[in-house]
Amino acid sequence: MSFEPNHPHPKVSIGILTRNAGPLFHRVIDALINQQTDHPFEIVILDSASKDDTVFFAQSQNVRAIPYRPAKFRFGSARDYLFDQTRGEIIVTISQDVLPASENWLQTLIQPILDNQADATVGEQLPHPGGYAFYWDYHGSWLRTIPVCFDQKFGRVAISCANLAIRRRVWEKLRFGDCETIEDRVMQVKLFENNYRMLQVKAALSYHGHDYTWKDLSNRTASFSMGFARLGYPYTIWSLLRDLIQPSRYAITAQAFLSKKFRTWKELAYPFAMCWMQYHGSRAVRNEPKPDSYSIFDPEPRTLNPQASPS
Repeated sequence: MSFEPNHPHPKVSIGILTRNAGPLFHRVIDALINQQTDHPFEIVILDSASKDDTVFFAQSQNVRAIPYRPAKFRFGSARDYLFDQTRGEIIVTISQDVLPASENWLQTLIQPILDNQADATVGEQLPHPGGYAFYWDYHGSWLRTIPVCFDQKFGRVAISCANLAIRRRVWEKLRFGDCETIEDRVMQVKLFENNYRMLQVKAALSYHGHDYTWKDLSNRTASFSMGFARLGYPYTIWSLLRDLIQPSRYAITAQAFLSKKFRTWKELAYPFAMCWMQYHGSRAVRNEPKPDSYSIFDPEPRTLNPQASPS
């Protein structure tokens, strides 16, 4: 079975947040439609006022397009609203520029859930073959000290909505909540603290790569830091000083530069500028009320039997 937009009860739903998705989106939709699975699936996009052909193209391919015009865009609320529009027992969500690497990507990603080995799975990502990806997106895990510490506490699986599958009943119980950013990491906390099983599926490979303007890098890094600070992982002045005096930060950056692995000046400057970007984002939330765990996102967190797993 395969893509069946008119099926009365699709087993799987693929949901995508879109805004001016561009030409690559055509390839993404084509790759999704051609997925080979054992179950019928649908594709739904939640579109935020695209001015290009995103909606027209999606509809021309029998992809359901839902307009979304909130007063203020917040990723958690948007993701929940998108999921509300879907019908599948398993919900898969990817970024609008994530390209499945094979026609078996979907089946591979959802199989552990079907086999009752996991309640949520996250696939692997690599840069597009022969394409460009910002160097530090795929190198230098030592740059991301806060996320590494976070993952060590919450399941050692980095949940990402760029390549995620989740059991519908689990999402309905937890929901992302009204969080402004890193809604996937908020969900990671909820999954972990409610004893749901998360699994990384490296064979579910997709391609994902970005170039950024300097403003993009600043806003993206600051927003991530803001989200982690709200989850109890602030990037303090001591974090900044520790990272800036780290000899390896300079040595590894110099080695990559001398090896001609950088294509832009931004890649050379980022390992050092990002410290200030993170500090700026974290400081922005220091005067906010401090929530208990993730209760700000879910006022009634549930404690479940570790052995119980929704079917």
